[in-house]
Amino acid sequence: MNMKKAVLIACLIAVLFLCGCATKENNMKLEKNKAIVFTNKVTDADLWILPMTEKNLKTTVWGTPSSSKVKTGESRRVSLCEPGSNGLYILRMIDTDSFFYSADSIKLEPDWKLTISGEDLQSVSVEVTDENGAFKKSYKVFAARL
Repeated sequence: MNMKKAVLIACLIAVLFLCGCATKENNMKLEKNKAIVFTNKVTDADLWILPMTEKNLKTTVWGTPSSSKVKTGESRRVSLCEPGSNGLYILRMIDTDSFFYSADSIKLEPDWKLTISGEDLQSVSVEVTDENGAFKKSYKVFAARL
């Protein structure tokens, strides 16, 4: 019985350490006064907007969400981190029903707007507009149940 407790405690410490590292890394890269407006037209979810780096593309541990518990129909100002390669970002979102949403190679600038919408999982997309509302680009979103 003591061996089971020791293994459980070791696993918990490892998980806490990994989550703490990811959170610290994401928070350190936030750019002061650089943010976008995110509008969620899909479903209640946690959102991550991360620099597009090889590391971020290959991990499933993203640290603290860029914005937590974003309600359907809600818009929020979300801080940007330093961009990844070519000034690009990735979007990761997990909704309250454990569905995962993902889009890569998103070009974003401070004060731009990013809106996620779609009637069903196959039609979800992200639309980016600039600070004046001018359309920039639409991105297809991969969506699936975890």
